[in-house]
Amino acid sequence: MSEQDPAAAFRIEAADLLDATEQALLDLTHDLASRDLVDTVFRGMHTLKGSGAMFGFDALAAFTHHCETAFDKVRKGVVPASAELVAITLGAMDHMRTLVDLEGDDPALEEAGNAILERLHTALGSAPEAGGEATPAAQPLPTANATAAPGGWHIVFRLPAEAMANGTNPLILLDEMRELGDAEVRVLTDTVPPLDELDPTLCYLGWDVTLKGPATREDIEDVFIFVMDDMDLSIEALESDAPPAAGAVQSAAPASAPAPAESPRSPAPRSRAPLRKACACPPAGSTS
Repeated sequence: MSEQDPAAAFRIEAADLLDATEQALLDLTHDLASRDLVDTVFRGMHTLKGSGAMFGFDALAAFTHHCETAFDKVRKGVVPASAELVAITLGAMDHMRTLVDLEGDDPALEEAGNAILERLHTALGSAPEAGGEATPAAQPLPTANATAAPGGWHIVFRLPAEAMANGTNPLILLDEMRELGDAEVRVLTDTVPPLDELDPTLCYLGWDVTLKGPATREDIEDVFIFVMDDMDLSIEALESDAPPAAGAVQSAAPASAPAPAESPRSPAPRSRAPLRKACACPPAGSTS
């Protein structure tokens, strides 16, 4: 099992993601009508929020959620991509970097974050705690050349055997996919060994997901961005009227208590580069 510090691995990947998102924001200042750039910013925020929650960076996830929501409204044409909104979000990126490096609580930092969010919600035309949407002020941006599938997607994934010991929480990944649309999830138990051979630190399960909705291939790949290098992942477009894929699977059960299966084999732990592995499972009750 890799000895790399889970938080350190996340900070490395988060820094790259922040750099890419910030560059998209800078480019957006010169082309506020670009759907490609708006989508890039939105996906960056969405991934940072979900991965931050997975790794226990709850303050980062909570703060980033507001910026993600802002750019979701831009994508849907509820608010325009204004120079003011982009400038505020660029300032928010600096705050996110601080939250990535933060260890422990900092009341002063929380106050600074709240001030940024006040400006953000003002730019959106709504108070921070108002439940309503801003008054529609723009048409939806032209759709970019995203690879959406009218019939949905068939996704099969298996994490590395040592993934849960190193910290990946598959339930959070499944929750992220459910946010993308109507997801039918089945668990694959064909590699679960007999009980007397089962190592509780290893992940023996796979997951088979039929996802319906407007999600693109890029949206799905973003769910796995921090573990993609070390996992087995298949994403296939479904035909419009195709039924859910059939296979030797059974209804999803809690990943923490796999039932013994007939297969006598247990997968050998994989030894790949530690970067992009998610880290120790968050305590029960954490949210994405």
